[in-house]
Amino acid sequence: MIIGRGNIAKVLKDHKDLIFFASGVSNSSCTDETEYQRERDLMLTVPFNKHIVYFSNLAIYYKNDRYTKHKIDTEEFIRNNYASYTIVRIEVCEWVNNPTTILNVFKTQLSKGIEPTIFDTTRYVLSLDEFLYWISLIKPGVKNEMNILGRKMYISEIIKEIKSQKI
Repeated sequence: MIIGRGNIAKVLKDHKDLIFFASGVSNSSCTDETEYQRERDLMLTVPFNKHIVYFSNLAIYYKNDRYTKHKIDTEEFIRNNYASYTIVRIEVCEWVNNPTTILNVFKTQLSKGIEPTIFDTTRYVLSLDEFLYWISLIKPGVKNEMNILGRKMYISEIIKEIKSQKI
């Protein structure tokens, strides 16, 4: 079963022994508490005896904001309540059309002739092929956590690849 209709849900293949929970808060700038509550309420519809696959974010390791707190809290809820689970942490996905992702913000700025501000920092950029490879390795009935990194890239490299249409 696949719960969700967004960019991640659309690329998943149904698996009879897994429940892919791909219907969470996708905008890391979200401050609307009703969105976070909507995700939690929806998660409560997934029976605790089923294997849930939850998509979290690598930002839990380096950010301290409402979005990452929610991700951390949800991961802990899953660990404490589900008999088996896979928590999948990702960061920047090349195929995602969400206008609030860093790739799409940069693409929009560049299309308007605005040169993005370049910070001396990195992000992990994940291709669809690599994402699907790791997802195919998920086994039901275990407790597992995966950090799917992709390529570690400086912001300047990301912008260069957007300009050359490699991303």
